[in-house]
Amino acid sequence: MSRDLPSDVHTVLTQLAEAGETAISDVEFDTARQTVATAETVSRNKLPECELRSRLLHGYEQVRTALDNDDPDAAAEYLRAMHRRLVAVDDGLRSD
Repeated sequence: MSRDLPSDVHTVLTQLAEAGETAISDVEFDTARQTVATAETVSRNKLPECELRSRLLHGYEQVRTALDNDDPDAAAEYLRAMHRRLVAVDDGLRSD
């Protein structure tokens, strides 16, 4: 699976996770929502059907739900978790 993740897609998704978390910490929830929507689109269009894609899409849904329920801490934690998962994939790519 990690071999199927293009490096440019990995970079974009990592940057979007970081940007979303920053937007939440800056109390810019509309920006966070837009960032998550972009990350979701990239994941749907650029990732093959795999566990990573499923987990990321689930995470984006949870971020939106948390923001809609006025729980920015939970939304930020989901983004941190997704960022960690992407870093772990990157580490796997380098060791292959």
